[in-house]
Order: sequence, then structure tokens, then C-alpha cells
Amino acid sequence: MNHLSIEQRIRQTLGQLLGEHVDAIDKRDSFRDFLGERFDSLMAVEVITAIEGCFDIEVDYLSDDVRFWFETLEKMEQFVGQKLEDQLTLQATE
Repeated sequence: MNHLSIEQRIRQTLGQLLGEHVDAIDKRDSFRDFLGERFDSLMAVEVITAIEGCFDIEVDYLSDDVRFWFETLEKMEQFVGQKLEDQLTLQATE
């Protein structure tokens, strides 16, 4: 895995996607507050898809509460960390 932290990789990915200086976002700030009307359902799907690609994880739109987990950087970091941990656990049992 990349030497960057999960938060740094998320910020980098979002910066590429949004074209914004995402370093200015506090990790507890809502994306809806930061991006305003630009953060609509299409943008949310684009963010989720970018995060899936960056970390090679799969987000289940039915069982994962995406409205909760993709609201802030802090929650995204926790979500991705858990998904990566789950992958390691599955790999260890194979």
C-alpha cells in the first residue's frame, strides 16, 4: 500500500476529482457545507467511485450507509480503514 495515510490519500483523490484545495476542509466538516449545491447525488457517486478506485475497495450502496460514511473526511477515513481491515482479515483466512 502507498506510504501516504488514508486521510492524505482521500484528500489527494478528492482534490483530483473536485479540483478544489481540499486541504482547507476540516476533517469534521460536511462536504455539503464545503461544496454547497455542487455536492449533489451525482457528485456523491463520483466521490464514492473515486474512493473505491483509490483504495481498491467496494462500497455496497444497500448495506453501507453511504449518506453517513461519506459525509465528512473523518467518517470516510474510518470507513475506508474498516474496509481495508476487513480485506486483510479475509486474505488471512484464505
